[in-house]
Amino acid sequence: MPRATRHILCAVAAMLVATSCSAPDTLVFDASLADESSGVVLNPMTSEPTRNESSERLNESSSSGEVVDAATQAGVESAFSRLMSEWVACYHRPERCEVSPLTTAESPERQRLTESLSFYTTENIRTKPDEGRLQWSIESISLPSNTRARVVTCEYDTRIFFDTSMSDTEFGDIIFDTTVWTRRVEWTLARSEDSWSLWSRRIERRSPVARFCTP
Repeated sequence: MPRATRHILCAVAAMLVATSCSAPDTLVFDASLADESSGVVLNPMTSEPTRNESSERLNESSSSGEVVDAATQAGVESAFSRLMSEWVACYHRPERCEVSPLTTAESPERQRLTESLSFYTTENIRTKPDEGRLQWSIESISLPSNTRARVVTCEYDTRIFFDTSMSDTEFGDIIFDTTVWTRRVEWTLARSEDSWSLWSRRIERRSPVARFCTP
């Protein structure tokens, strides 16, 4: 065999060996959801990786030394249940919702909820009490201060949003969005005298595919 031909065959063989060693055995799709221990998840809305802070934050709450006595915890749970029920009901009739009793004055949640309801009102979008629901459960409660309570929840949202702009016609309400969401949410409540109200709402993680917690 000519020397030049032998050199070419050897180079090709070396290339094949190198390629076979570096190639993965299997392809893993959506690895960020498959391996939650990495702490990185895929934001389903933007397809950008975001930090999953839920486990870190829950560990922080449990190890921070904050002790919530039974009476205070029961009071926070009762107030939060009432606030959540009224918060959900706001989206049945966005134009009629009274935001002030639910939220603290000049709080982030008052501004956010007011803007959200204004948008739904303008776009004629609303939910219905008998079409899906928001299920939630409390995963942890902590008190960063005497006037603040932090409540971490797992939420499973099957609410259906309707476009009601043609409700007075033969077409009636039109289904606008049926996305089912699983969310982990950090709510902050503010206490004024003996009552609690919503201060802020922050979504730690959400997914329309992976049901990573169960309320």
